[in-house]
Amino acid sequence: MVLNSVQVEASSMDNENETGETPVEGTFQQGLNEKMDRTSSGRDDIPEGIPADEPYVGQEFESEAAAHAFYNAYATRVGFIIRVSKLSRSRRDGSAIGRALVCNKEGFRMPDKREKIVRQRAETRVGCRAMILVRKVSSGKWVVTKFVKEHTHPLAPGKGRRECIYDQYPNEHNKIRELTQQLAIEKKRAATYKRHLELIFEQIEEHNESLAKKIQHIVDSVREMENKEQQSHV
Repeated sequence: MVLNSVQVEASSMDNENETGETPVEGTFQQGLNEKMDRTSSGRDDIPEGIPADEPYVGQEFESEAAAHAFYNAYATRVGFIIRVSKLSRSRRDGSAIGRALVCNKEGFRMPDKREKIVRQRAETRVGCRAMILVRKVSSGKWVVTKFVKEHTHPLAPGKGRRECIYDQYPNEHNKIRELTQQLAIEKKRAATYKRHLELIFEQIEEHNESLAKKIQHIVDSVREMENKEQQSHV
C-alpha cells in the first residue's frame, strides 16, 4: 500500500512544472508524509534482495545533498554520470521539496543549426530513463519516491567520472590533448624568442655603452685641442 502511494507521488511529480506543485499538493502530500513516517520511522532496514549501495523506493536521506552524493557514488560504481534535473518548489514558501537526478544521457539533444557550419558534435543523449526522484517529507528528510535502474546504453563500471566523460566525448578529448601539446610547443617557442630578444637587447646596450664612450672620447679630444690652441695664442 505504501509503495503504491509512493509511485503515485512520483508520477505526480513528473507532471509538475519546475516552480510549483500539483493542485492536490496539500491533501496528497499530507497523506504521503504520514505513510512514509509510519513506514520508515524507527527502521533503516534495506528491503530484501536490494544491494546496500543501490537506491530503493522509500530510502531516506538527511538532505538533498546527501541523496545527490549517494546517487553520484552509485553512478560511479555502476559506470555512468548523473545530471541534476527538475526541481520542485513549494508554492507556499518557495522552498525545495523535490528533485530529480537523472543519467546524463537522458533525453535527446536538440539539433543545432550551427553544426553544419562549424563541426558535428558527438551524440551524448540517447533517451536514457535511469533516474531517481527524491521528495522532502514532513519529518524534514528526503525520501526516494521513484527509482529507474535500467539504462538504454552500455555502462562503464569501474571508470571514474573523468574517464566516462572522455569516453562520451572522444573527439573533444583528442582535440584538447592536441591543443595542450600545441600549447606546450608554443610556450617553448615563446621562451626561445624571449631569450633571443634578451640577447639582442644586451648587445644593443653594450653597443650603446661603447658608442657613448667613443663619443665622449671624441668630445674630450676636441676640448683638449681647443685648449691647446687657445694657450698657443696667448
